Amino acid sequence: MRLLNRQQLADYLSISPQSVTRMSERGDLPKPVRLGQNIVRWDLTKIDKFLDSFAKSGGYDDPDEMMMEKNDG
Repeated sequence: MRLLNRQQLADYLSISPQSVTRMSERGDLPKPVRLGQNIVRWDLTKIDKFLDSFAKSGGYDDPDEMMMEKNDG
């Protein structure tokens, strides 16, 4: 299992760290793993499965929704 911190996940997804936080708070990403009071990591395997599922579902229904995400980063 490979765990990514917020910056690593942001780099992996090509978005900003702030977008990772917002997406996580909205439930748009798999739940992170808490390793301590201030240590949060995301499981890369779960992220990849989430992305595969997202792509297979057709992604965003509304193109404006996609642009809002891109503008977050």
